[in-house]
Order: sequence, then structure tokens, then C-alpha cells
Amino acid sequence: MNTLDTIYFPDTRLPLHQQLPLALFFNSVHLLQPVEHDEKEEGGEASAPGRHPFTESGFCQVHTPSRLGRDRDRFLHLLHDIKTRKDNYVEQLSYLSLASLSAPASRGDGSKQTIISSLLQGVEQDADATNEQERLALWQARLVLSIAEVLDQEEEELALQLATIDDQEIALFRRLQGEIRESGDEEVAEEEDPFIELLELKQKMNQPRPGMIKNRLRAWSRLFVSGPLPTFRLWTTRRQEAADILLEQYERESGRAPIALLQIDLPDRISREGNEVSREVEQFRTRMQAQLQEMAEALDKLVTTEIKDATVPALLLPQAEAWQEAWNAGLESSFPAIHSGRTTLTLFLLPGMTFSELLGKAQGTDEMPSSHHALVAVCA
Repeated sequence: MNTLDTIYFPDTRLPLHQQLPLALFFNSVHLLQPVEHDEKEEGGEASAPGRHPFTESGFCQVHTPSRLGRDRDRFLHLLHDIKTRKDNYVEQLSYLSLASLSAPASRGDGSKQTIISSLLQGVEQDADATNEQERLALWQARLVLSIAEVLDQEEEELALQLATIDDQEIALFRRLQGEIRESGDEEVAEEEDPFIELLELKQKMNQPRPGMIKNRLRAWSRLFVSGPLPTFRLWTTRRQEAADILLEQYERESGRAPIALLQIDLPDRISREGNEVSREVEQFRTRMQAQLQEMAEALDKLVTTEIKDATVPALLLPQAEAWQEAWNAGLESSFPAIHSGRTTLTLFLLPGMTFSELLGKAQGTDEMPSSHHALVAVCA
């Protein structure tokens, strides 16, 4: 597979406004999904969800490495039950940690196992205890990822609502409210500030949620190793915390630091819609085709060649600085920062280790024998 084909982690969905900037650099982005699509309804796993001219081009593709098969309807019913009865499940879902199934049983684990068993009540059991534990762990991983999707969608909807509220408008309203209080209108003065709840939600959204990304990455990794997939030499994320976890794990296991090879700009947003944006993305890629091809070939050679000295990044990818300047100039011409904003795509090399090795998976047919190193792209 081409080096500029990438798999996206640990999210299992990629909204269109996040796909478009990535499409300027990558040939395709692949997603893991916890539940396979109904091929009769969705058109199969090779197509991206959504009905937009760009998504129909096949840039974003989805895979379910371990299909649910006959358990699919049961899983969707369970997920629907959780979504519609959140208030009853909050405490139970707080125990959904993959560590509770991967670690040996210990005091206190019984409550977690009971909760998991109750959530999965009615699921056909496997006679082999080891297989059953692995199966429950995979179900648990699917639940973690599916619930994360729900939370992401809710946050996106809330962000859209909050975006319509300007901080200056709130300040003006509060000044007027203060003047009314001073005028002696006690009835109005006693009214609760209507913006308090929204501002609290806005502040909460911007705060990190400890452990959530770590659990999502663990669940994603379990799904990744559960079945065959195409080979991906490059993994990509928009979550800095997820990238940090992966890069720190590599450093612990290899004893050396990841190498930052290349940094280029991407639009933070591309708001145009329909066929127009598809044409603009394709026009940009056409103008940059020679550079994209050069980068793909250089990166492909790099990940398949043994590296004796990985201490000087400039020696590994000497063209990086020239590529950065040419790319950023071309991007500014087509997608000016004043309209599209900017985010940075940083490419890291993980010398001497493939993703299969990093995840503790035996080297198999899904990893090209010629691959010596992995690449991680962080868009943040």
C-alpha cells in the first residue's frame, strides 16, 4: 500500500470538515469501525459514510477487522439501549476499562465482571474460557469505541450551538442586567443568568478528560489486532494525547526517541461544500503532484531501509526543509490562512519497530516483510 495511504486512530469516525484538509496530503484515509455496515443499505465497507460528492470519491474508507456477523443486531440493540437509557448506565459504563479483562482476576474485579456480564446478557457464550474472555474483551472494545462516537457527536452538536453565542454579547447582556438591578427591578434581578449553564458546558468541553483517550486507544488497538487488515505504514491522528501515548510507548520499548521528520501546514478548516470543494482539493493535488510523488517515494524508501544512524533527521530526509517551504507556499496560494486557518501536520519516524511489534502482535501477513520502521502523523 502507498505510504501516503494512512489509517486514522483512535477515532472511528471522521467528519467531512476534518477529512477535507487531510485529503490535500494523503491519498486515502482508512477508519476502523466497531460494527460492520449493512452492505445492502450502506454499499459495503469500501465506501465512506455520508452523501457528499467528496466522500463518494472513496477517499475515506472503512474496515471492520473482526465482523460481528450474526451478533450484529444484538450489539446494535445493546448500543441503542445504552444510548437511550444513559442515566441508568453511567455508573456501569464507568467500569468499561479493557484492563479489567486483560489483567488477571483480583479482589474487586468481580463487580466489573458482573457489570460486563449484565451488559452482555443474552450473548451466546463460548465453551472455551480463554476464547470467551477474548470475545468479551472485543465486545467491550466495540462498546468503548461506539460510545465514544456518540459522545463525539454530542460534543460537535453542542459546539455548533455554542458557536452562535458571542462572548461580547454575553458581557453586554450582563452589563444591561446589572443596570436593571440597580434600577430596582427586583423581579428581573432575581432571574437566573441564562448563560451560566452554557458557559459551564463550554468550559467543561475545553477541559481534558483523564483516561478517556487512553481507554479509547486501548480499545482501538484491540480491534486493530483482532483480524486481518491491509498494511499501513503510516498512522494518523488529530488527538495529541493519543499520539503522545503511542510515541511514549515506542520510546519505552525501543529505548530511543521518535524522530520528527517533516512539518507542513494544513488548513484548519475548509468550509466550502459540494462539488466546488472537491474540485479545489483535486486542483491543489494536481499542482502538487510532483512533490507528493517525491515525498511518497522518499518515505517508502525510508521505512523499508535499515537505518544505522537515526540521530540526525536531516540525513534521513534531506529534502524536508525544501518540501516544507514549497508546500506551505502552495497551500497559501490555494487555501489562504486568513480564510482557512492553519494546523500543523508533523510526521514522526519510529526506527526499528513496526506497528504490529508496537502493539505486541506477532508479525503476520498484514505487515510487509520489508517494513523496518513505522510512521506516525500528528495533525494538531
